[in-house]
Amino acid sequence: MRGKRLAVGFLALAVCLGLILPLSAQAAEPIKWRMQVLWDPGTLPYTIEEDFAKRVKEVSGGRLEIKVFPPGSLVPTNQMLDAVQGGMFELMKQYEGYYIGKMPEVAFTSALPLGFTDSWQFETWFWELGGVQLLRDSYKALGVYYIAPTIYGQEPIHSKFPIHKVEDMKGKKGRFVGIAGPVMSKLGAAVTPLPTAEVYPALEKGVIDFADRGGLAANWDAGLQEVAKYIILPGFHQPTTSCCYAANMAAWQKLPPDLQALVECVARETSAKLFARNLVGDYKAIENFKKAGCEFIYLPDDEIKKIRKVAMEVWEEYANKSPKARAVLDSQKGWMRQLGLID
Repeated sequence: MRGKRLAVGFLALAVCLGLILPLSAQAAEPIKWRMQVLWDPGTLPYTIEEDFAKRVKEVSGGRLEIKVFPPGSLVPTNQMLDAVQGGMFELMKQYEGYYIGKMPEVAFTSALPLGFTDSWQFETWFWELGGVQLLRDSYKALGVYYIAPTIYGQEPIHSKFPIHKVEDMKGKKGRFVGIAGPVMSKLGAAVTPLPTAEVYPALEKGVIDFADRGGLAANWDAGLQEVAKYIILPGFHQPTTSCCYAANMAAWQKLPPDLQALVECVARETSAKLFARNLVGDYKAIENFKKAGCEFIYLPDDEIKKIRKVAMEVWEEYANKSPKARAVLDSQKGWMRQLGLID
């Protein structure tokens, strides 16, 4: 299955390489965009975004330059959609779970607790079963162009206390974003949706007791081994994850068609790159976390079954918040049934 996921990424890479050939002419004055991203500097995902910007400049022959800004440097993370919508900057790399109140449908397109079990399943829904077009229709109404998802695997929970069963989470303070938030609330946790960059200090200061943040490699880079000694798997709250590139519509429409195609292609290439680096990096991170004295706890199947019942109740609650949300979940459930993930 992971081979299928990588094959999709390599196909995107081949298409992108094919776009390089006709771009021999270089504009006298490059188009300059600003992009605020989700992850903190020094972590694996942040370096991927720097690579994205370099790649766009390279394959455009210098016609489009994108400057990367760390989280919170232009606006707070949870305000990025509003900022792009208003034209404060042209491009964002965002986890859509931050604004499920504004767009209930993105509760399902950012991550689905105990839904898709592998990233290739999620990717095929986006690109082959209408997910990308559903989102482009939604964002268009906001004056924003949805470019492409970046998809990778599960995110673990990092905790200051051991978690062996659902009851252990009750009354504890946790950081979760997106639809994982209401799921964890129903399981008894007190949830706060802190930005990614605030997870480390919140754990360090005891503002929260446990948290979702990112993949294992990124979390090692962020130093979570220093503030949370327990790592809980599987990542039931976020078994596979999608972040997105989205641009101000007016800025997007000013790009010539070949540059639009190029950006979309490099975005898909970047998704494949992050997936591959995450997969390799996560194995290295596991060893590093163990050497740092962290303990991995794997929840038993009977506990996962309890959580799945709650998660599917929350799915339906959010699907009922809007016709678009219902359309997205029904589409995803149809694919999950074909995959044998649900009845």
